Amino acid sequence: MKYSLKYILLSLVCLPLTLQAATYRWTDIKGEVHYSNSIPASDSQLGHDELYKNGTKKKTVLSSKQTRKLKLEEIKKQKQKAIDAEKLKRERIEEAEDSRLLYIFNNETELTESYNAKLRLAQLTIDLLKARHKVQSKKLEDLEKRYERVELVLQKGALEKQIKDVLDNLKIYQQAITENHVEKDRVKKDYQSTLKRYKRLSADKIKKAAK
Repeated sequence: MKYSLKYILLSLVCLPLTLQAATYRWTDIKGEVHYSNSIPASDSQLGHDELYKNGTKKKTVLSSKQTRKLKLEEIKKQKQKAIDAEKLKRERIEEAEDSRLLYIFNNETELTESYNAKLRLAQLTIDLLKARHKVQSKKLEDLEKRYERVELVLQKGALEKQIKDVLDNLKIYQQAITENHVEKDRVKKDYQSTLKRYKRLSADKIKKAAK
């Protein structure tokens, strides 16, 4: 019994010395705490505490799992920050556009007249392009007939060049006609959404003025 008590007391005396000599403290996958001057390779990714000579904690090194988690959280935070910044930017742009809309137009009639003017201009441009396209189509028809009649190689070569130029012009005019049709449709859709927005803004303005 005396031997056992002596052994226990000796162990308690030596324990602080062991802790003071240790450089690292870590917990293994079984939950057991270890003190040592080196960390086994099998436990190197578990994280640990670096200790002062007196056994107190100097700093904590996170485990690889915790490090990955923190990185993912930081990435998520940065993404959310970017989303919030973009949202705020859109809101400020919308506010500026709302103010501009109310400043430019005094009523719905002015807004409608403005868009009708844009639509008339778009249609006028389309009609002009179609007229030019028609002229080029007639020119192409005449050139093709002349090409069939001539026999001299030099004349055929000259006509081939003219035909190619006319075909290029027809392609350009057709593309321009298509683009203007698209623009006209865009103006129509923009008018509908802008009118709806203007009505909402006008109603809000009236409500604020009534308060």
